[in-house]
Amino acid sequence: MKRRAKYVFLSWLRTLVNKLSPDDIVSYHYDDMEDAMEDWLEIYADEPRWSNACHGKTLNLGATIASEFARLIMIEFESKITGSKRADYLQEQYEKLTKQLRVRLEAGCTVGGIMLKPYVRNGVILPDCNTQDKFIPLSYSNGIITAAAFFNQEVKGKNYYTRIEKQTYSYENKSHTIESHFFVSSNPDNIGSEIKPENFDSKMWAGIDPYIVINDVDRPLFAFWKVPFANHIESDSPLGVSVYSRAIKLLNEADLQWDRYLWEFEGGELAVDAGEEVLRQRPGEKSLETASTRDRLFRKINIDSDSNSDKSFYEVFNPNLRDENYARGLNEILRRIEWNCSLAYGTLSNPQNVDKTAEEIKASKQRSYTAVSDMQSSLEAVLEDYIYACNAMADACNLAPSGEYEVSFNWGDGVLEDKDKEQAIQLNEVNSSIRKKTDYLKWRYGVDDKQAAEMLPDNSGVQSFFNEGGA
Repeated sequence: MKRRAKYVFLSWLRTLVNKLSPDDIVSYHYDDMEDAMEDWLEIYADEPRWSNACHGKTLNLGATIASEFARLIMIEFESKITGSKRADYLQEQYEKLTKQLRVRLEAGCTVGGIMLKPYVRNGVILPDCNTQDKFIPLSYSNGIITAAAFFNQEVKGKNYYTRIEKQTYSYENKSHTIESHFFVSSNPDNIGSEIKPENFDSKMWAGIDPYIVINDVDRPLFAFWKVPFANHIESDSPLGVSVYSRAIKLLNEADLQWDRYLWEFEGGELAVDAGEEVLRQRPGEKSLETASTRDRLFRKINIDSDSNSDKSFYEVFNPNLRDENYARGLNEILRRIEWNCSLAYGTLSNPQNVDKTAEEIKASKQRSYTAVSDMQSSLEAVLEDYIYACNAMADACNLAPSGEYEVSFNWGDGVLEDKDKEQAIQLNEVNSSIRKKTDYLKWRYGVDDKQAAEMLPDNSGVQSFFNEGGA
């Protein structure tokens, strides 16, 4: 498979990078993570390893789950950098990332994590987003990656050009080093021989300094976000796991059950089994047909008719469908997938069959809320690190006037909150005289005490928000 070849190439690259940097040693079994990431990506691409077993009729649940988590994370996201001219410059560069962040997060949720690293081109800072299957962690401390090798490849004519970029942060020297190596080969699965940057004929990587050191920084100038679930594939790995990594077997079962469900309709389709004598043959043709019917309705059965009987063989095939049983089975599997992936019931399963009580609603949504809240918290720290890296780049390249900056984040509460129900509750509390009208107005419109008082109607006799003429 093409993807398998990619991981063989990646393993080969890791060996080469370790030769280039013998001091960097990865102490966990990266092969296990490579195999797992291959599975996750195949599921996301709707090409799981069990595709043939279910006749290619898959639900593509991997993409659905990853997309839903990215949506929930970003549903009310707001972030801004303020405080100075430097802050204004950083905000412009930051927006280049935030505009594509949701799509990038979907990819990160799929494979377990994504590395955000800024780079400078023509006076602007651009985001380079690498999912964790596209870089090699070389060293890490307390779970934080401090050195990594990134690679990309482009084709020109018959040659394949590969760039390996190694970035290393030193806590001891408080410095960040970016080192680039370039290779050319006639085979995409072989990195070939190293060439000097001045001999590298490529507009894409033209002008890249092969060795850059940025001093006086207190953290790496890249920021790695990973899905905040424990890594059950390799506990010592600094990498994350897919949002659906704990539901792989269930995803398999769901696709098989979906195939059974569809087969119930196909196998139970109305048909007429008829002897050859019932069907007539069109002149000059070998095929048999019946008048005014579709070919799919009649199925020719070669049966010798009884010469003593004037009846021809003719039988209607119209079994009772068991679709409801299959649908219930599929729905139960989907509920288990939701549980294993920390999604609320009804996200994938039929929402009419879940959340029978208020407590079930709360518990179901709370599980999803907790998972998404953890993702938002970890992403906020990563975005702060990315902004720090952009600021360091601006200093190193003298891109904008010096100045302080502040970063604000607002993630909202839309994952858990049902605003319509909450509003109804608050209005009932007002009408029951257990909540002040001004408190309701402050909550509803985000105003202060004075503004809420001014919003009240002049009629002091109004007792209810529902019945303005009440006593």
